[in-house]
Amino acid sequence: MKNKNKFIAIALLASFSLTALGTPIAYAAEKSTPKEEVVYVNLNDNGSVKDVEVVNIFNTDKAGTITDYGNYSSVRNMNTTDKISYSNGKTTIDASKGRIYYEGKQKDTAIPWDISISYFLDGKEYSADEIAGKSGKLKIEIKISDNKNSNDNFYDGFALQTSVTLDTDKCSNITASGATEANVGSNKQLTYTTMPSKCADIEITADVKDFEMSGISINAVPLSLEIDIDDKELTDKVNEMTDAITKIDDGAKSVNDGAGELKDSVKGELKGGSIQLLEGAEDLKKGASELKGGTVQLKDGTASLKVGAESLDSGISSLDTGIKTVESGLKQLNEKSGALTGGSSQIKNSLITIQSALNGVSLSTDKLTELSSASSQIKSGISQITSGIEQLEQNTSFKAYEAVMAQNGLDVESLRQSNAAAAENITLTITSLQTQVETLKQAGFDTSELEAQLAGLSQVAQLLYANNLCIGGTETYLNQINSSIDELLAGAKNLEAKYEEFDSAINELIDTVGNLSYNVSVLADAINLLVSSYSEFDSGLNEYTDGVAAIVSGFNQISSGCTTLTNGSKKLYSGARLLDDNTSLVVDGASSLYSGTDSLNTGAKSLDEGIEKLVDGAEKLQSGTDKLKDGTKELSDKTDGLDTEISDKIDDMIDSMTGSDVELKSFTSDKNTSVNSVQFVIKTDDIKVEEPEEPKAENKENLSFWQKLLKLFGIE
Repeated sequence: MKNKNKFIAIALLASFSLTALGTPIAYAAEKSTPKEEVVYVNLNDNGSVKDVEVVNIFNTDKAGTITDYGNYSSVRNMNTTDKISYSNGKTTIDASKGRIYYEGKQKDTAIPWDISISYFLDGKEYSADEIAGKSGKLKIEIKISDNKNSNDNFYDGFALQTSVTLDTDKCSNITASGATEANVGSNKQLTYTTMPSKCADIEITADVKDFEMSGISINAVPLSLEIDIDDKELTDKVNEMTDAITKIDDGAKSVNDGAGELKDSVKGELKGGSIQLLEGAEDLKKGASELKGGTVQLKDGTASLKVGAESLDSGISSLDTGIKTVESGLKQLNEKSGALTGGSSQIKNSLITIQSALNGVSLSTDKLTELSSASSQIKSGISQITSGIEQLEQNTSFKAYEAVMAQNGLDVESLRQSNAAAAENITLTITSLQTQVETLKQAGFDTSELEAQLAGLSQVAQLLYANNLCIGGTETYLNQINSSIDELLAGAKNLEAKYEEFDSAINELIDTVGNLSYNVSVLADAINLLVSSYSEFDSGLNEYTDGVAAIVSGFNQISSGCTTLTNGSKKLYSGARLLDDNTSLVVDGASSLYSGTDSLNTGAKSLDEGIEKLVDGAEKLQSGTDKLKDGTKELSDKTDGLDTEISDKIDDMIDSMTGSDVELKSFTSDKNTSVNSVQFVIKTDDIKVEEPEEPKAENKENLSFWQKLLKLFGIE
């Protein structure tokens, strides 16, 4: 009892510095007097309540009667000699002026908390008495929860401070998760703070030798914190974020509009150019096919011309032989006129044959004109393709995309930088708040709502990073398309230049064939004239009346014409051979042209298929930007007023932490309606190795007043 009194007296003296002055008492016989309560709870070593004593403190500015209520087994005046009486739960003190303390021993030992304390050594549980002086691996478990049988609100409004002091000379390798550690001399003081409405689950481990420790101390006081959180910086960041989200929403709308314009451009100009390219390629292929057929006909005609020229040369040789025969037989002309007439008839028939062969050679300019027209159409179509690709190149670069965005009021690069800055700021804010949340969580607070808010902020940061990735992907995608169009444009320009050369060759070929047609026409006219002249000769020969002079004169003309005819025949045959050789080249060129147009047609179809995919991609892009626009609109709507919501949540969280909404009541009795403060001082006994007590001789002492007063409080 002597040690317990010391504990009560020391705790009482400590309470002097914690409690405020009371309100002046309004004296009334049956009303409670304003007071302060300090509840001292002595625990057994397992945490169960041994006894409860309440020190009631009054502060009077004049003498009078103090009335107080509580269910006590005994009461005593602690600091004055004023008369105190107790009956049926009511305490009355004839108080003098000043501060008065009286102690009441509670009949009911129930307190607002269930406390459980367990001691383990090397895995085996011991009581406090059993574990004193032992060595090994120590574990102490302290569990504090709400006492459901205690009809009060102290659990919801009071914070607990649990202190465990270990002697480092006897305890080493101390582990105390969640504790605030302090070195006090050779002792390690471990302090745990439990917030209102929270349970405590404490575990302490250490290696001990000859284990002893001071009693476990638990103090409970109402938590009233003045927390001034300046959330302006956070709300400013949130406002910056919501402003950025608004800009993102505007940018998404602009991107959506740009995607629509891109889709219309692709479906309009690019698709139209592709259709023109396909039609031009088909026309080119058709013209090349006709050209190929015409060159085949030309080759067949030149082959026939060559055969005719050979026949003509052979006929002319025969004619020359006949002329020589005529010359040798002129002397016998009169006698052999019938033979001469027959020979003349043969010559006439040969000339008619030559005439028919030459007239059968047709070098019509219609096909040549058609060939020239088809080649011009191909060249024009290729030129249109090149122009269309150049226009496509100008409209599909990322710079063009940025220009369109700028025309719609959005600087893409600034948006990207703003996104990065906002995301970084949010991330830093989240990191800072997570540290604070972790501290609150370790203190026992429910931080689930705040963690949900942090998760929302994290999603916003991720969305900003994702938006920048979207911008970068758009840039890469457009630049890749632009690079592909550059390659396509280079190919188109190369095709255009090569076809210029081919078209020039076609025109040169047409000019050559046109000249050849003219020469064949002159030869045909000469043969026609020869046939006509020889017909007259044959008529004269048949008349035979013109005489030998006319025959000789006609013979000289025939001989001269034959020489000319022979030379012309030689030239005709050489020209026919040359024409036949050249037409082979023309046929090969036409075949190559046809093959080229076939490849061009295939390429045009592939380009058209690619454009179809591009159209599909543009439509998907617009669909994606539609979703992006809806998403940013939803994000903008949901973040509207976020700063106010966060501020309200912080206020709610602080209110839930401080317990400021819990009404302070008396622990001893509900009849005590004027209680200025209540605090609990809860303690276990020290764990010490019991030493045998030596009998002491009783000495009677003459004590002074102050010695008696100190002894009254248990202080020697």
